[in-house]
Amino acid sequence: MTEAEQERCDKLDGLIIDLDSKIKHKEREQQMVARMAQSGSAGTSEKREVERVNGSFSLSRAVEAVSNGRQLEGAEAEWANEAMREMRSQGLQSAGQIAIPSIALRAGGQDDFQAGSGDGSGFVPTVVPAAIEALRAPTVVEGLGTTVIRNATGNLQFPRISVKASGTGATEVAADTASGMEMDDVTLSPQRVAANTTYSKQLILQGGPEVDRLISNELAAAMNAYIDDYAFDLIAASTAVNQSSVTDTALVTAIVNKMEEDALAAGANLAGANYVMSPGAYGLSKVLAQVTGVTPLWDNGRFNQYNAVATPYLVDGFLNDGTTAAAGSMIFGNFAQGAILAYFGGIDLLVDPYSAAGTAQIKLHVNRFFDFDLRQPGALSLANHLNG
Repeated sequence: MTEAEQERCDKLDGLIIDLDSKIKHKEREQQMVARMAQSGSAGTSEKREVERVNGSFSLSRAVEAVSNGRQLEGAEAEWANEAMREMRSQGLQSAGQIAIPSIALRAGGQDDFQAGSGDGSGFVPTVVPAAIEALRAPTVVEGLGTTVIRNATGNLQFPRISVKASGTGATEVAADTASGMEMDDVTLSPQRVAANTTYSKQLILQGGPEVDRLISNELAAAMNAYIDDYAFDLIAASTAVNQSSVTDTALVTAIVNKMEEDALAAGANLAGANYVMSPGAYGLSKVLAQVTGVTPLWDNGRFNQYNAVATPYLVDGFLNDGTTAAAGSMIFGNFAQGAILAYFGGIDLLVDPYSAAGTAQIKLHVNRFFDFDLRQPGALSLANHLNG
């Protein structure tokens, strides 16, 4: 070998040693991530590693790489591999080139009710300064306290006591009587919610956290709107929920008190109860008083002494005559007892650089799997077809 060839050989040997070291490090890192996904919890060092990858993750950088036909690298590749492995283990098919695993998704917070606001502004998603967290901004039903299962696997079936057991008094030798207890089950199965957005290639080149937040907030809003709309439609259509008022009638204090009475009679814990109002019901509620002209039901952001939120995802609907679109709807109860929401795996993103290429734009499609159902409908009360 010549001197030049010997130098090149030595250099290549050094590169191979460095690569072997990096490969071992990545293998240990993947094993650690896999353990976290399987156990559902993490030690301090493992949490720090997730924080490190999250801090390096860039949605814009990932979209730019895929749209230009390049392989994902760094944090984007790590989370894509982990998310796809996670979805395969749950029997789900990943459609996108970019993905975010459930271990990287954080729950957002919620606003506190402010004294004197009276506008039902609590329970809104908290926008946090990174793409992954913003995609996990909570839905309205989550903010109300709905029981949430994250990283669910396959179909979930929960045995449920639908009719409570009751005992009767008897003498020493008298025959006992049937308790009347009945059981059924609640089943949650993965269903897909999808959304997409379009943005320019120039915006990708600019990149940065601001662009990530802009894109992720739009996609999060679209997915959360669908989940909230689905959940409230299911509650409003359920005949198992307490039917406190379902006829055309004016919203009065008696109906509000009846909703609380019905939920309490069914065994709901009112300490964690909330009101949810459609836009029409919210408008009607603003003029209610316990005693005419004396004590308003809205006081310091609380309605009849309970937290309340108004949302367009609980629709006004029509009056029973089908001609007047002025009916309001209200739901009251303990959502932690009454409802359950499950997320199956993380978030799957598909980059489409072709269909909008004529306008120098890129489409980004996002998919997530979820399901929602009622745990104990008696914990919730419904009043609809309300008018002034």
